[in-house]
Amino acid sequence: MRRLHIGGQVRADGWEVLNANPGPAVDHVGDARDLRQFADGTFQEIYASHVVEHLDYKDELVTTLREWRRVMAGGGRLYVSVPDLAQLASLFVSKGELDIHERFHVMRMMFGGHLDRFDYHVAGLDQDFLASFLEDAGFINLRRVSSFGLFKDTSEMLFKGVPISLNVIAENPSDPG
Repeated sequence: MRRLHIGGQVRADGWEVLNANPGPAVDHVGDARDLRQFADGTFQEIYASHVVEHLDYKDELVTTLREWRRVMAGGGRLYVSVPDLAQLASLFVSKGELDIHERFHVMRMMFGGHLDRFDYHVAGLDQDFLASFLEDAGFINLRRVSSFGLFKDTSEMLFKGVPISLNVIAENPSDPG
C-alpha cells in the first residue's frame, strides 16, 4: 500500500513525501496541484495538512482535489487539515483576551506566515466550505475528527488551548466514476 504525504517535511514509515521544496525527507519534489508523475489509483491514502488553503478557491481548489482523487485507489482515504477560519476569526476578535502580538499571530495563521513564496493562504475555509469543495471533487463519507493520530504537525496545533485546525477524513468512492 502506497501513501502520499503532500506538503510533508518529516520522514515517516510507510509515507512518501511530496513537497514543492526539496529536503532530506522529500521523496518527490513537485506541485500539489499537478500529480501527473503518478498513475491513476496509485495511493491508498493521501495526507495533506495545511496545504489546501494555499489553493485559489476560484479555480485551483476543486481541480486539485480532483487530481488527488485521481491518484487515489477506489475506497482510499484523504486526510485533510486546514486552518479553521471560524475558530481563528473567533480568536482574532477576542481582543480582550489576546494582546496585539497574539492577535498578529492569529492573523498569520489565517493568511500564512509569508516565510517563502509558497507560504501564502489564498482561501479561508470552515467546515461547510471545505465539505462543499470535497464533495464537488467527488469525495464521500466526510467526517470531522479532532486528530488523525498520524503526524505531530499543525493539524494538532493548539493556540491558547484552542485547536486551530479543521481536520476531515474523506473517502474516494470504490467506483471512481
